[in-house]
Amino acid sequence: MSVKFTYFVTMRIKIIAILCFLQFGIVFSQINEDLICAEKNRIINRIQKRGISNIHHGFEINYHRCHWYLNPIKNAYLKGRVLFQFRVVDKEDSLGFDLISGLKINSISYHGTNMAFSRKGDAVYVKKVGGWQSNDQDSFEVDYEGFPANNNGFGAFIYDNHKTGPVIHTLSEPYGALSWWPCKQTLHDKIDSIDIYVHTDKSLKAGSNGLLVETMQEGDTNHIYHWKHRYPIVTYLVAMVVTNYDEFTQYAHLVGRTDSLPVLNYVFPQFTASAYKEIQQVLPQIRLFDSLFVRYPFVKEKYGHAQFTWGGGMEHQTMSFMVNFSFDLMAHELAHQWFGDMVTCGTWRDLWLNEGFATYLTCLAFEYLKGPESAKDRLRGMRNDITGDPNGAVCPADTSQVNVLFNGRLTYNKGAWVLHQLRKTIGDSAFFAGCRNYLSGANAYGFGNTAGLKYYMEQASGKNLAVYFQRWFYGEGFPYLKINWKQRGSKVSVSVEQTPSNMMVPIWYIKVPMLFKNKTQSQLFVWEPQNLKENYEIELPFSADTAIFDPNVTVLAKASVGGINVDLIQQEEIVIAPNPGRDVASVFCRNSNMTKIQIFNSVGQDIFSVDYGNEAQKFVDLNTSKWSTGAYIIRIYAGNLVYSKKWLKY
Repeated sequence: MSVKFTYFVTMRIKIIAILCFLQFGIVFSQINEDLICAEKNRIINRIQKRGISNIHHGFEINYHRCHWYLNPIKNAYLKGRVLFQFRVVDKEDSLGFDLISGLKINSISYHGTNMAFSRKGDAVYVKKVGGWQSNDQDSFEVDYEGFPANNNGFGAFIYDNHKTGPVIHTLSEPYGALSWWPCKQTLHDKIDSIDIYVHTDKSLKAGSNGLLVETMQEGDTNHIYHWKHRYPIVTYLVAMVVTNYDEFTQYAHLVGRTDSLPVLNYVFPQFTASAYKEIQQVLPQIRLFDSLFVRYPFVKEKYGHAQFTWGGGMEHQTMSFMVNFSFDLMAHELAHQWFGDMVTCGTWRDLWLNEGFATYLTCLAFEYLKGPESAKDRLRGMRNDITGDPNGAVCPADTSQVNVLFNGRLTYNKGAWVLHQLRKTIGDSAFFAGCRNYLSGANAYGFGNTAGLKYYMEQASGKNLAVYFQRWFYGEGFPYLKINWKQRGSKVSVSVEQTPSNMMVPIWYIKVPMLFKNKTQSQLFVWEPQNLKENYEIELPFSADTAIFDPNVTVLAKASVGGINVDLIQQEEIVIAPNPGRDVASVFCRNSNMTKIQIFNSVGQDIFSVDYGNEAQKFVDLNTSKWSTGAYIIRIYAGNLVYSKKWLKY
């Protein structure tokens, strides 16, 4: 589930405005963020703060048959009949299910007769004369109606308008299913199979999970859309949407198959032409994820999209609901078909297994389909976001606080980085094997947890990952690194000093990659410090003018790099190092003292100026940590001369 956070200022302004409107205490960094489920943030103050239903269900769901009657041309009124087929777990006098108290139950029928039932808040209890025995297979049907809770436009059942017509759509994650249909709202049981019949005006189309079996005429003005889904599905992924859609199907060609996977698309008529071109981008994404992980999980049915009016996407099983069809939003929701739908987080504490994976798979889509540099740019932006606050763990401190649970910086970006760093730690072969085993092992079409992922990664890599997961999943913060270097001749001395951002983790065992370079030569060194401060001596067969931390973007840390080549200082009048740099630019003037420094950005704006007057300086450290990435001109006044030097921030 996601909203696209682009690198464009306008999108960031829109999201910031939404968060301010909600007046909810969540602060996201102003720097570039990747896909963060902002629509989840929208509903934070609209949903109940509870982990699982507090009622006693007493049964395991085998099958639902759902009839839903609605017509957005008129209003948001919903009538429904939902059949429950189930297996009783233990001997019971009554069984329970979830349905918001504002919806009226007309009857609960049992093999042609009405059952007694009682309601307590959003819990409904049905009673059977003589009760049920353990392992009984049974069924009942709930007839209900009313205006579902739409939470003023931010809830699970939305009545809205787009440019050419009204629309009703649902979005039940995390706790919203009971707002519009009677169900077993839990992360402990999946519905084995489901049939969905949507009764609506014949001028409209209805989208849902699975395959469209048939469209049937109903009277003079209505028709029925019948969708059939024969894979296990968690309650919050059951969905429907109704409006005046245009429809088209494209096909994804999967490796090792002669047939193709249909990709069915329901789009608002005003966007048909552009959507047709944009959605073609998802076809290689499907092929990529299908090749890297396991076969597309619902290959006997379909994948598809249905456009809706919320500000992002939701990974409804086999049909993601989308606000638009951008490359990264489609990749994120598609990734959830494996991580979140096929294997669903077993508790909300493990939500990162849905969202961290979907965020990281989006990076993989960029890496494999748009090039490694585009993926590195996204990872840098995510890393900057994560290291913008010294605290916080991927594992949520309190799952009853939904703003803590759905934290974009931690659950999504840091979760993705934990996976990325793990991949670099154990290697591609073991990482992807571990992912495939996680998806196809005991978790397949069920629920997963962090301990299970750790087990599969250890089996694939042969490494003990207890310390890694203890620090990176449970531990708060990240390491700050202060790196200094000095070169004389071929010898380079390097000091690496680590300060944990949060003392919950006293030391982070990480790799420290450093690239030394000049205009024509470069060499990469990688150290693995075992102490908070270590010194290294290396031989470098060329004269370096720049040192760059982690050029391949593999380490989650915030680093400042300072250093100088003593030989170059003795040759050049003005030296700026490191160049490129990040948080500090050191300026050295060999012969004269500097009386003034001016900084200009890439469009010629004067962004910094300092006049030293009578206290002229020979050596100056410029704090560049808050500057944007890009090129700068540093103008240095020394003696009777003015020097202009180009400096790059990465």
